[in-house]
Amino acid sequence: MIEMGGVSAHNDQLLSTLEDVADGFMQAGDRGKEAAARFDLGRYLFQLDRGGAAFEQLRRAAEILEQDGLAAPAAQALLGCGHALTTEGRHEDSLPWFDRAIGQFTSCQDKAGELEALAAKLEALIDLNRWSDTKLSNEIIAATEHKESLRLLTFRLVAFRYQTQARLAAGDPVGSRGPAQQAADVASRLGDPHTEATFRLALAHNLRILKELGPAAEEYEKVLDVVRDLPGADDLEREALKGLEATMDD
Repeated sequence: MIEMGGVSAHNDQLLSTLEDVADGFMQAGDRGKEAAARFDLGRYLFQLDRGGAAFEQLRRAAEILEQDGLAAPAAQALLGCGHALTTEGRHEDSLPWFDRAIGQFTSCQDKAGELEALAAKLEALIDLNRWSDTKLSNEIIAATEHKESLRLLTFRLVAFRYQTQARLAAGDPVGSRGPAQQAADVASRLGDPHTEATFRLALAHNLRILKELGPAAEEYEKVLDVVRDLPGADDLEREALKGLEATMDD
């Protein structure tokens, strides 16, 4: 068995080595290798949940890559900067980094990368409870229509999640029905039963509010089917049972 202290010491040693390599390339004036080393160091720090330190390394890598006109790797570094900031709870600060990543992905015609950055920005907006930006979600939905790539479906789910929560925040149960249904269907295609059940439950609640009791009962039953024997879904099961019982009594 590996002791936790040993793992920590190994991580610290590897980080120290990566930092020395990056600093060595900087002192030698080899910008390309410095950027690559700082990018790798930033990714490793991110994996260790050291978002602030990861941001600083990725920021330096992005700076070099942008100055050298290397759009594709610059886009990845900028995207990493945004993600590193969100792990630190700095969602507002992450937005311009996602915008810069979007610009670089667009310039190198990497549509999948562009959509990934759009979805990352949309997730930051969700965390900020900012619901006025419908353009981003519509763009992602249009670009992922009829796509079967799991990666693209993940971005599509983010867009429908945004639209569902935006309509609910506006007190619009009618408007939330479509995106909630779509989010549940995409989650099902992704093999994510917990997320599917969450959106089906929201859809069922809205249908009940709208007095569409038959469809509401069907959605509650679908939730129960999805969460049956699903670990960590006890709350969803209880809510679905409660909602189904209330629907039958209405």
